[in-house]
Amino acid sequence: MTGGKTLLICPQGRGADKLRLLLPDTAHVDADIAGSAAEARRMMAGAGYALAVVNAPLTDETGLELATELTGSTLAAVILLVKAELMSMVYAPATEAGVLVVSKPVIPQVFQQTLQLAAATRSRLLVLSRENERLHQKLEEIRVIDRAKCLLIENMRISETEAHRAIEKQAMDRRVSRVLIAKELLKRFEL
Repeated sequence: MTGGKTLLICPQGRGADKLRLLLPDTAHVDADIAGSAAEARRMMAGAGYALAVVNAPLTDETGLELATELTGSTLAAVILLVKAELMSMVYAPATEAGVLVVSKPVIPQVFQQTLQLAAATRSRLLVLSRENERLHQKLEEIRVIDRAKCLLIENMRISETEAHRAIEKQAMDRRVSRVLIAKELLKRFEL
């Protein structure tokens, strides 16, 4: 998996060496290992992992809780390894949360395909995350500009259209963004 580190979450390191061998050459060298869900949570909070592989069950929980939590709180792709007989119980809630599930014993070809799917899913998630961030920034800019227009309307007794034109004109005259003009107006009027 490209673009970040891998975290293998294996109870007491059980199966970590076998999982490392299934990872691509570049990833298995850099893979970190967590022995419990609590340790994994601490490690995930501090680093930008691209992939988390949960080898369930864990010593402190089943592993499903951790896997679903990680998909909700990080941008990492998450793969949950479960015993084949538990697959029917785990599959629906895991996939609904965005977790990729692989049954144990792990078949290397299936795991490789799952890694490819995880990489593609994470790439798409990163694109959506950047777009989401851009839209949030744009929305915040609109809020700042609207607040500045309201202050112009209140303090200068002008219409919304005139307030809009005043901000646009200052931005064009000074060759700066409307947001910068709006922030300056907020500082000036909100003393």
